[in-house]
Amino acid sequence: MTNEWRLTVADVVKRPLFQHAEVVAGSRGLSRSVRWVHVLEAAHTVQYLNGDELILSTGLGFGEAKEKRLAYLSELISRKAVGLCIELGDYIPQVPQDMLELADHHDFPLIVFHKPVRFVDITLDLHEHLINRQMQALRNLETYSRSLQQLSLQTQGIPKLLQHFQASVHTQVFFFPLDGNPLYVPPLPQVVQSELSGLMRTALPQGDDSVSSSGIIALSDKKKLVYQPIIVMGHLLAYVGLILYDREADEYLLLTLDYTVSSMAQILMRKMFAEEQMLAAENRLFDDLIANRPLPEEQIRSLLGLSGKNKTPTYYTLLLSLHRSTEDLSSPLAPHELTGVFRSLLTRLGFRPFIRCKGNRFYLLLIAPTHQTDIRRTLDKAMSEMKRMCRHAMGPDTEVLFGVSRPGERLSEAGRHLAESEQALIFQQDAHSPYFAELGLFRLLFHVPQEPVLTHFIDDYLGPLLRYDAENGTQLAQTLRVYLDHNLSKQETADHLFIHRQTLYHRLEKIQEHLPVDFTHPNERLCLEIALRAHEWKHGLKYHTPPNKAQDKTARPPR
Repeated sequence: MTNEWRLTVADVVKRPLFQHAEVVAGSRGLSRSVRWVHVLEAAHTVQYLNGDELILSTGLGFGEAKEKRLAYLSELISRKAVGLCIELGDYIPQVPQDMLELADHHDFPLIVFHKPVRFVDITLDLHEHLINRQMQALRNLETYSRSLQQLSLQTQGIPKLLQHFQASVHTQVFFFPLDGNPLYVPPLPQVVQSELSGLMRTALPQGDDSVSSSGIIALSDKKKLVYQPIIVMGHLLAYVGLILYDREADEYLLLTLDYTVSSMAQILMRKMFAEEQMLAAENRLFDDLIANRPLPEEQIRSLLGLSGKNKTPTYYTLLLSLHRSTEDLSSPLAPHELTGVFRSLLTRLGFRPFIRCKGNRFYLLLIAPTHQTDIRRTLDKAMSEMKRMCRHAMGPDTEVLFGVSRPGERLSEAGRHLAESEQALIFQQDAHSPYFAELGLFRLLFHVPQEPVLTHFIDDYLGPLLRYDAENGTQLAQTLRVYLDHNLSKQETADHLFIHRQTLYHRLEKIQEHLPVDFTHPNERLCLEIALRAHEWKHGLKYHTPPNKAQDKTARPPR
């Protein structure tokens, strides 16, 4: 798309009806674009302007009165009009020097008609011309959009699109990825490229949560940089933009930029998806690690491309689990489509990531950067960003849970570390931390054999109660768990379960009847809490989750 749709003040004065017109001041503003034409005679009517209008006047409203004419001209300038055309005659035989000086100071074109002219002819001519150009601009935009779709399917998509973009806007354009080297069309001298790239790294937002839409950076009085981010699933990948000289970023220019950004986003998404498909060997390795099948250290290093005999850097295994509510199940996005943006984020944070998605779970092995000292802060930031991306892509109600292992050094032990991540994920809400190292007492369950030690322990302390629940369809074990979690506070337990206190008293009596121990005794209470959590871990339950209010006839609305 070319600039043919733009009608500047310079274009206007070349029209046949302006053959007896002369630009007497503000000639440096002739490049301003005209959006509409108005006839305004008095300063108090200027308030209805929207900006970018060319004004026609006979001087009727201000004549030769100095205060009136300067107030009138000042109002036009402040309301962003693009120029004033005055018909010299009885009301104003010539333009006074003070108006000329004010117009020159603001680069505001001041045009005079030396012979009478019909304003209605001018407005009809320019309005028709403007509408025709705008319709042509819309047709050009549609053609440009179709051509982008065709180019996006070709190889070398980003460079081709950037060249096509430059040919359409006729100015310097750029593609600035956060990971990789920037592209400039047409090419710039190396010194200029380095200076401009340094400016963009400093001035452009680098965090996903700080990016919204397009922006403008003033490079000088006449030069400005216009940019728009490429965001995929809430993750910032790159910027596309252009540099304007003595020209405004109008809506058509921004639309062209927007179309280009959308096409480039599709190319980058396809590229990330293709890269994920090429990682079949890594996926097979992860399947072995998840199944805890032992593999030699050398084989794992080879599959992960860690050549040489140098010591493997510290790594962490991480589990991410997604749970969508029923309202979010209609989301068209499959979880595995987040793999590419996760990889881009983690790479940017300095990790070397290896990722496997199975169902609603992500298994990650993150080789930590050797130069970072506060790796905990980096891991926290990675989890926070991944959670934000998941909710951005799959709905704000998506529950996102993490489990993080202890640091590992031998890759052949990664299966054991994945098991640590699994346990940290299960007990995250109890321990208030996704880190296995901070699970406290719950870490012991990881080392207790489920058969027969753990099974017998659970049965000794909870067996009668669990069997009563199974036979009668009650939820006494859940009530006990909430009661213990709230330090034996009956009021807080009743509020949490949305039941009356009398209902709770009845449940507690039933619990005491079917428990072989006194749950108010400190030692017995500790054993019961361990047994409850072990049973939850073993069977994938969540006793601390409040029951469905619809299932309890005594439920009351929360206060």
